[in-house]
Amino acid sequence: MIRLGSMLPQAFLIGITDLVDLIGAEMTVEWLIRIGTELGETQGPGLEGDPEGDLNYLPMCPFSHELIRYIDMFGERPEGFKIIVDYVKEREAADEDKVECPAVSSVLCLLHHAYRVKRAEMAGQKTLHLACKSPLTGSKTAYNEEAIEKAGVTKKDVDKIMEKSICVFKFVKEE
Repeated sequence: MIRLGSMLPQAFLIGITDLVDLIGAEMTVEWLIRIGTELGETQGPGLEGDPEGDLNYLPMCPFSHELIRYIDMFGERPEGFKIIVDYVKEREAADEDKVECPAVSSVLCLLHHAYRVKRAEMAGQKTLHLACKSPLTGSKTAYNEEAIEKAGVTKKDVDKIMEKSICVFKFVKEE
């Protein structure tokens, strides 16, 4: 049974899977990015995460509890979520400016990345999303190799931080 306090997040996650069926992965991805951007605008300028050297990280995904609860209630990871993550990875592979792409391991990485980018942009910073892992896929890590290179760190540096986090990124002052 869904508790009333978590009904809206669960409805949102159901809506994502329905949108993939209704309008396709491309438009669903754009919708998630728009939501993240608009949420970032409402929160104003800011940089998130715990600093470690020149990088920032999140020790846990802000959406992990809702995603795990969703899977517990409805069974395995929905096909719509997989379709979105696969679509984003294919789109990233074709993108000439891969450094701007988010590392995506979960459908909500898109929304969260857009949120983080907008807030950083309003604070005069660019965001490089280096790596993340999903609470749904266990220890599998998604990397943005081009962003890692542009950040001036190694994959080994990122992996060290990923041992205690779910997401690693770098903020760079806009020129």
